[in-house]
Amino acid sequence: MKKSLIALAVLAASGAAMAQSSVTLYGVADAWVGQTSTTTAGVKVKQTEVGDGGFNGSRWGLKGAEDLGGGLKAIFTLESGFDISNGKSGQDNTLFGRQAFVGLQGGFGAVTLGRQYSAYDELRGATNQAYDSAFATTGGVWGNGLVDYTDRVNNSIAYTSPSFGGISGAVVYGLGENKNLTTATVNNAGGKATDNLSMHLKYANGPVLVGYAYQEEKQATALGASQDKNKYNLIAGSYDFGVAALTGGYNEAKNNTTKDKEYQLGVSVPFGAASVAVGYAHSKSETGGVTTNAEGYSLTGLYDLSKRTRLYAGLNNVKQKESSDKSSIFAVGVRHSF
Repeated sequence: MKKSLIALAVLAASGAAMAQSSVTLYGVADAWVGQTSTTTAGVKVKQTEVGDGGFNGSRWGLKGAEDLGGGLKAIFTLESGFDISNGKSGQDNTLFGRQAFVGLQGGFGAVTLGRQYSAYDELRGATNQAYDSAFATTGGVWGNGLVDYTDRVNNSIAYTSPSFGGISGAVVYGLGENKNLTTATVNNAGGKATDNLSMHLKYANGPVLVGYAYQEEKQATALGASQDKNKYNLIAGSYDFGVAALTGGYNEAKNNTTKDKEYQLGVSVPFGAASVAVGYAHSKSETGGVTTNAEGYSLTGLYDLSKRTRLYAGLNNVKQKESSDKSSIFAVGVRHSF
């Protein structure tokens, strides 16, 4: 009888412990069919394709939390991207290339370690045109001069604050871990690590979101040379009027040789289960007294068949004015989340 009571007590304690922790399997399967077109130095190439991630990049992941007591939790996320059109792993064939981190969360916020999105990327994605989908022209246009920012950061330490009346912030620092004082190669950055620092401060309350974000990426440098930095400063926001939602942002990107001034605007209008969005992006870049301009347009529509399944169609066009180089895409697709 005593042994039976002991066994029941052990099972009860085990059940309570299991109830305090959880692991969730989740993911997105997103495929499209359409046509892409690129014109470079007057040469035009058009292709009909079945592609991945027209609305959201395909991925599967595991995330979990364990209640440690006193309001403290252990948390983790492991997220793997893949190309649904051919089954290959994404992010340069990295198993958990989208995200891979572990940390602690409590009333103080969260501290996490691993491969994570930059703090700049969080504000950029939340305020991007075309639902931050692949049809948004921001990335293509804003890379007109200085290369666009790095969205995921390896070897990173992140702190995310709790919200105080709608005000919150985050800081992410990524260690380059590539110092080498004896060999002058791009990978060792001439003895100086290519660290990455980002932060954002935002206010989000009801229909309003407004914030500022900064990212600094130390560049690979020849041995003995001074180290350049790519710096990105973003002011962005959105407002949901109910009948329509507006998004917009102004960005300055610069290093020792190049300075870019960029902006983007977007509006989306819901119609029940459907929605339509239009967007525009522009960039003006100056390098050594030479100015280049780029602009892009987007049009995106969606229809939700359910909470997890969405049909979509979209097109965009990006053009570099001085060279007349341009690219475009038209596609229809389906996204299913699980």
